[in-house]
Amino acid sequence: MASHFKQRRSAGVSKKRSHQRRGPAEPTSTFNPSRTQDVGDEADYGTDDQDDLEENASSIEDQQASSEDEATPPAHAYASLLCALKPSNIDRDRPAKRRKLENGVTGVDSGAQRQRMGSDPQTKEETIVGTNEAAALAEEVEDELEVDEEDSDDETFVLQDPFEKHYASVAEAELTAAIENQSGTGTMSRTIVGNHVRKIRTSYNCDSAPSNSETTAKGTKLKQRLAKVGKALTDTLQLEELDVLHESLNYQDIIYGCRSVQNSGALRDVSALHTLNHIFKTRDKVLKNNARLAQETAADTEYRDQGFTRPKVLVLIPTKQACVRFIDTIVKLSEPDQQENRNRFMDTFSLPEDDTFQNKPEDFRELFSGNHEEDFRVGLKFTRKTIKFFSGFYNSDIILGSPLGLMRTITTGGGKKDGKKGHDADFLSSIEIVIVDHANALEMQNWQHVDYVFSQLNQLPKESHGCDFARARNWYLDGKAKYLRQTIILSDYITPSISALASTYLLNVAGRIKYTPTYPGTMLNVSPSIPFPITQSFLRFESSSPQTDSDARFKFFFSTILTSLLRSSNKAVNKGTIIFVPTYLDFVRLRNHFSTAAETTSLSFGTISEYSTKGEVARARSHFLSGRHSVLLYSERAHHYFRYKLRGVRRLIFYGVPENPIFWTEMVDALGENAQSDLEWAQNQKGKQGKGFLRALFSKWDFMKLERIVGTERVKRLVSEREGDVFDFV
Repeated sequence: MASHFKQRRSAGVSKKRSHQRRGPAEPTSTFNPSRTQDVGDEADYGTDDQDDLEENASSIEDQQASSEDEATPPAHAYASLLCALKPSNIDRDRPAKRRKLENGVTGVDSGAQRQRMGSDPQTKEETIVGTNEAAALAEEVEDELEVDEEDSDDETFVLQDPFEKHYASVAEAELTAAIENQSGTGTMSRTIVGNHVRKIRTSYNCDSAPSNSETTAKGTKLKQRLAKVGKALTDTLQLEELDVLHESLNYQDIIYGCRSVQNSGALRDVSALHTLNHIFKTRDKVLKNNARLAQETAADTEYRDQGFTRPKVLVLIPTKQACVRFIDTIVKLSEPDQQENRNRFMDTFSLPEDDTFQNKPEDFRELFSGNHEEDFRVGLKFTRKTIKFFSGFYNSDIILGSPLGLMRTITTGGGKKDGKKGHDADFLSSIEIVIVDHANALEMQNWQHVDYVFSQLNQLPKESHGCDFARARNWYLDGKAKYLRQTIILSDYITPSISALASTYLLNVAGRIKYTPTYPGTMLNVSPSIPFPITQSFLRFESSSPQTDSDARFKFFFSTILTSLLRSSNKAVNKGTIIFVPTYLDFVRLRNHFSTAAETTSLSFGTISEYSTKGEVARARSHFLSGRHSVLLYSERAHHYFRYKLRGVRRLIFYGVPENPIFWTEMVDALGENAQSDLEWAQNQKGKQGKGFLRALFSKWDFMKLERIVGTERVKRLVSEREGDVFDFV
């Protein structure tokens, strides 16, 4: 497949170069060429054909990122057409929106039309039947004629629009002062949203906390074309979701730690609506200014309304099926007339739900049902009536992908025009909104990839990519785009990795808002079907710093937990012991020690990690159930990806509390899988009444995940209590 794309691209390059040698058509308009470059293609905002070729070459590394963009008509011919269709002053009383254009469309160069249509039969099959390039060009011209009519240009309205306030009206002195204020702690305020969500706002200037809390479609200053769907959406949202929508549209960074299966769809609607609103406002502002430049004769007039490259929104998402859901939401809200390459997208990204997942928990089905591949990326390009899938990154408005897929694209460069591969992150230089959906799932993949993608955002590009620097915003040219970029992180819970990412890369001068729920504690959700009481014991150990926490945990585990197991003279006591290990590094450390240490030679054990083969897993589970292996090392990521229902569990030891609180409940429930035999075993232990055995190790650095297990009200006592280090809950 890769060679097939290369042959097609090389043929396209040779055709395009021969076309360039013939030279562009003679201009029939009096427009300044530097201005007509901006209206040459609505999709590129000033990007020429050569840059399309570069992006086409840079995308062949992966089929999902491959570009099948049409060539742009000659800029001068397009400008002439626009000039011919522009209404004169005496016609201003005519109806503003004309669905049929006068003469001029037939004057488009037929060669350019053929080039835009492409010669590949596969491309033609993937494109909507009946797509006409002349009609598409007419649509773009009509966009420029109509865009001024949709939204008010009233100065008061514009100044109240958060989009204008954040990106267009920001003063250099104000931006500099806000950046300097970030070195401090900022101003923090705490409120409660709904019944149990804690909202913490961090502000760096007086304007970052808007006083208007209106959350209707009108109050949020949506584009006119989104007003109807926006109103319908806000009518269905809960109070917390409305608050997230309002704060999103005010361009503040958001860390939302209350995501769940139940509200994931609503949060996706909110994110997609905000994305479309930003894309449409950006696009229409450029088109308005293109029209103004075409009418004005003053040479000193300038409009700063663009970045270095076209992509403005980046969506990091864990799986291909999740990408399908997000794009389906975009399509639902934008209501396009046409969707180019939609069938190809569905064939590549979507799969039916696996029937074997019916017995899995609902959060597992949400994440892994359908196509759960983790290596992908795709670009979306918008015109007024069309969404194009698989557009080249430099011609896209929105880029969606997994951290792994984007990291591979950046590091390989996708192939440059000279045939050499190299680093290329220029397509991320002008990203203004980043949405990280299901961040806790991304952390289970590889959080280093997320860190890497963020490190490549808003850097000065290495090449111009057809940028009209006279139209670039000043804060782009000054390298300050990262201070105006909005980041929205949606996660089931907040982890230290997410907090570290926010501290490093979330630099928005508009401020930051964090939502965290008040946790009752998942340890209270023990299944009533377990026939014996379970004492949940938490053992605290001292750790001086996060860097030394792993060593302190390892030492404490072997001096207390493992020593008691090895000293036991009755091997039946140790039978059915699971050691749940949150991190893979700790898992490897324990496995190696169990294999090589002299004191553990008498202890038979098995292992299940995320890297274990099906045969290894089946063998380990069988030996554990039969008692051949008295101890089973089990990693958290293995449970995340497979949710094994382990049988024969009689003693449960958490080497560290899990990040996902759901895993705590599921592992405790495993103690009751063999209810009757376990009851007999428990009653035969010391004491008149048998009890389930559960131990969990923690330090003060486990505060965030411990809070989700024991509850918000209890966690402080466990971390700061000085009278003892063992806490039992029955």
